[in-house]
Amino acid sequence: MEKLVDQLTAFPSSLDLTDAELSKQAQLLLINYLYKVPASSLATGISGTNLLDLLNPAINSLPYVFVLAAKLDMGGRSALETNWGYIVEFLAVHDGRQMKHTSREFRRVVEVFCKYAADMDRTLLAVKPLKKALLRSNPSQFSFMHPIFTRLCLQAKCYRDAIPVLDIDVFDFPSSKGSRDDNGKGPEVSHRDVLEYYLYGAMLYMGVKRWRRAMDYLCHAIAAPGNACSTIQVEAYKKFILVGLLLDGKIPLAPKSTTGSTFRILKALTKPYEIFALAFISGEAGQFRQEIESTADYFSNDGNAGLASQCIEAFRRMQIVALRDTYVTLGVSEIAQKKLDVTGRGGDVGGDEETERIILGMIERDEICATLLQSGADASASQTTVHFDSIPVEEDRNLAALEEQIARIVTLNKQVKQMDRKLGLSKEYIQFISKQNKGSSGGNATQMSMDSEIMEMDYVASWGDEDMEETMHDFDDNL
Repeated sequence: MEKLVDQLTAFPSSLDLTDAELSKQAQLLLINYLYKVPASSLATGISGTNLLDLLNPAINSLPYVFVLAAKLDMGGRSALETNWGYIVEFLAVHDGRQMKHTSREFRRVVEVFCKYAADMDRTLLAVKPLKKALLRSNPSQFSFMHPIFTRLCLQAKCYRDAIPVLDIDVFDFPSSKGSRDDNGKGPEVSHRDVLEYYLYGAMLYMGVKRWRRAMDYLCHAIAAPGNACSTIQVEAYKKFILVGLLLDGKIPLAPKSTTGSTFRILKALTKPYEIFALAFISGEAGQFRQEIESTADYFSNDGNAGLASQCIEAFRRMQIVALRDTYVTLGVSEIAQKKLDVTGRGGDVGGDEETERIILGMIERDEICATLLQSGADASASQTTVHFDSIPVEEDRNLAALEEQIARIVTLNKQVKQMDRKLGLSKEYIQFISKQNKGSSGGNATQMSMDSEIMEMDYVASWGDEDMEETMHDFDDNL
C-alpha cells in the first residue's frame, strides 16, 4: 500500500509535460495501479490516513478523483456529506488535462455531487464549484457538465452566475464516436442534453432580461437537426414567440435551418400562443384583454405565466412607442385616455401619474427618445407633455455595441479556423478525399501513400496544436 501511495503522489512527474507525455504516464498509472486496486482500499486509505489528505487535487488530479469516486461508491450519502469540502476544492483547482483520461470517474463525482445538492436543497452551494470546473475545461466544447450546470443554476435561481459560462459560445460538439463513455456502451452527451442546455440557457438569460441572447439560445434548440420534433423544442418555440413579442413586438421568424415538418408540428402545438401574439400585434387593447383571459390557463399549465405577464406589461409600452410615428407632441393625459392598460389590476394603473412613470422609465432605458415637459412651475396644477425626439441614442453606446459585435466576430473567425483544421485532419475527411482521388483519376500513388501514413499515426487535432495567435483566450476561473 505504501508503494501505491508513492506512485499516486509522484504522478505526474512534472507539471510541464506535453499532452503525449501526460497521456503515457496516465495510462501506466491506470493500468498498473488504479484499475487493479479495489475501491474499498482506495476509500479506507492506509493505516487510518485519508488518501485525499496525502494527494494534491491541483497536481494529483487523476488519482484524487479515483479516490473520491471510490469513497462515494462505498459510502453513499454519508460519504458525500463527509467529503463535501474535498469535492468542492477538487472542482475548483483540478487539472482539466488529466480528467480526459478518467472521464467516467470524473462524471460520476460531478453527477453525484450535483444530485445530492439538489436533493438536500443545497444547489446554491454547488453552483460556484461546478462553474469553476466548467471554466477550467474548454467551455466552448460541449460536455456533460453544460446541461447539469444550467439546470443547477435554474434550481438555485442563480441567473447571473450562469452568464459568464453562457456567454462563451459552444461551437465544438463530441462526434458520435468520441461521445461514447469509457466502456463504449452509451453516449456521453446525448441529443437531449444539447436541447436541454439551450432551453435552460435561454431561461437563464430571460431571468436577467437579456432577450436577444435568450432568442439566440431558443433558435439553437428549435433548429436542432432531426426528423422528429421533441417536447423540448415545442417548449422552446412557445417561449420563442413570447420573447419575440418582448423584443420586437412581433412573432419572430423561425430559424431558416428548421425543417418543414418540424415547423408544421410546432405551429400546430402552439396555437394559443400564436393567437395571443396576433392580438398583441393588433394593438387593440380590448381584443388583447379578451385573449389574455382565454389563454391564461394555457400559460399557467405550461409554466409560462411569468413570461406572458411581462408581455402584458410590455403591451402599453409598445403602443406608446408606436405613437411617435404619428405625433411629435402629446399630453400624458391624452395617452392615458387611450386605455392602453390591459393588466386588469385596477386602481390608478391607467391614470396620468402611472402613465407618466412608465414613460419616464422608457426614456431612462432608451426605449424611446423623448422629453417630458411641464406646462407650469406648480407640478400639481401643470400638465405634462411628451415631446418625441428624433435624435438617436447616444453614439458612444452604439459604438460600444458595435465593438462588442466585432469582438464576437473575431472570436468566431478564430473558432472557424480551428474547426476547419481539426476537421481537415480527421480520419473521415482524409478517407473522403482518398475516395475522391481514386474515383477521379485512379489515385495518385504519392498522395495515397501520405494519406495512409497520416491515418496510421491516428492523428487527431487538439487545442494544443494551434499557433499562439489562433488560440482562444484563457477564461478567468475566478469569475
